[in-house]
Amino acid sequence: MSDHGTRKITLAIAIVMMAAACDTPATPPQQAKLPASVAPATHGRVETQRFHSDALGVDKDVVVYLPAAYDSSPPDHRFRVFYYLHGLGGKQTDWTESGHLDAAADTLGLDAIVVMPDGDDSFYVDSPTAIDYDACLKDGTGLFFARRDRHGTCVHKNDYETYITKDLIGWVDKTYRTKPTRDARAIAGLSMGGYGALMLAMRHPDLFSAAASHSGVDALTYLGPHPYVAGQAKLLDDAALHQPPGDPLLAWVGSRFGSDLAFWRDHDPSVLGPKLPAGQLAIYFDCGTEDDFHLDDEARYLHDLLVAAHVDHSWFLGPGRHAFTFWADRVPKSLKFLSDHTKP
Repeated sequence: MSDHGTRKITLAIAIVMMAAACDTPATPPQQAKLPASVAPATHGRVETQRFHSDALGVDKDVVVYLPAAYDSSPPDHRFRVFYYLHGLGGKQTDWTESGHLDAAADTLGLDAIVVMPDGDDSFYVDSPTAIDYDACLKDGTGLFFARRDRHGTCVHKNDYETYITKDLIGWVDKTYRTKPTRDARAIAGLSMGGYGALMLAMRHPDLFSAAASHSGVDALTYLGPHPYVAGQAKLLDDAALHQPPGDPLLAWVGSRFGSDLAFWRDHDPSVLGPKLPAGQLAIYFDCGTEDDFHLDDEARYLHDLLVAAHVDHSWFLGPGRHAFTFWADRVPKSLKFLSDHTKP
C-alpha cells in the first residue's frame, strides 16, 4: 500500500452482464441470445498462484489477472504481460482490493495478462545487506514491518531484482500463454513499486518496452529543495549518505541500498533515465501535488532531466495525496499507457 513514515531526506527512499437465456417463441431465431453457459465472457478473472524463487530461496504468492478472452481464445493465442508492483507496507492483493485494477482492465477491454507479485519491503533491488532467515522468522529481524506474517515475508536472500527479472518472468512465461518478448512486456507500480518499475525497466530494457510509476521514488538521490526549484537540486553525496539518518524508516531504507553511493546511483531512475537511447523505453509517471513524502518534487526533477536529455515521456501532476484515493483513479491511465506502448 502506501509508504509510511516521516521523511527527513526526501527518499521516500519512495478498474456480468452475461446474456440472459431467452426462450420466448416470439423472438426470431437470429436474434435469440446465447444461453448463459456459452455466452462470451465480458470479465477477466483473478487467481492466486504460488511459485518458487531461487533468488529469494522461498515460495512466493502472486496474483494474476487473466483477460476475458484468455479462456475462450484458441490455444495458440498468446498475450502481452504487464507486471504491477505494490508499495512499501503493501501486498500483492492491493491492486485488486484497493486499486480495482481488474475492474479497470475489464472496462478497457484489456487483452493482456497482469501479474501482481509479492515484493515484501524490498524496494525490488538485490540488496547488499544480507538477511538471517532464522532470526527473521523468530522476531522479524531484517524486516521493516516485523509484525507481519513472517513465514510469508522472510527470505533467505535479498535478491529481489533477480526475483522479478529472472524467476517471476520465467515462471509466468512457462505457466501462461504469454508473448515472451520485450515488445509485449511492461511494468508498473506505485510508491516503492513505482520506483521499482522505473528502475527495473531502465536497468533491463531488454526485458521491458514500457514502464509506469504512480507516486514513485522517481529520483532516489534527490534531497531537495521542497518545493522543487529548477536548477537548484541538492543530491545525495557521500557525506550525506554516511550521516546518521535519525529516523527508523530512513535507516531501514538506507540498509536496502547500503553505504556505496555508486550503488544508489546505479539504481536511481533520475540517473538511469537520461542515459536511455531515444525511443528505447516508453515512460509514464504521475504524482499527487499533496504527496505526503513530497514525491511530486522528484517527479518534477525527473521530468526536467528527461526533457534536457531529449528522452520522450508522459507525466501527470494533479491533486492528491500518497494514497489509493489518488492511485485508483490513475490505474486506468497506466494500463492504457502500457497497452498503447506494447505490441499486441
